[in-house]
Amino acid sequence: MGATRAHILLRIAALEAATTNDLVQELAVSAATVSHHTGVLRHSALITTERDGVSVHHALTPLGQSLLGAHGLPGRRRPPDGSR
Repeated sequence: MGATRAHILLRIAALEAATTNDLVQELAVSAATVSHHTGVLRHSALITTERDGVSVHHALTPLGQSLLGAHGLPGRRRPPDGSR
């Protein structure tokens, strides 16, 4: 996995869910760059993406959480009941 995708995955985990705009601001890259990399992460089943009006929200999938956990990387996990 490339450095930008890894950073995107870590930021989504740290924020629990992030919009494309959040990631643009956090990583100081273009919206096109974030969109490209989130598309690859989504295609790899590491994140989910949901459009809400003009915003696009990204969240880790269980596979994405497992990948981070397998490498001892931090990331928030939601309890099984969905509460925060």
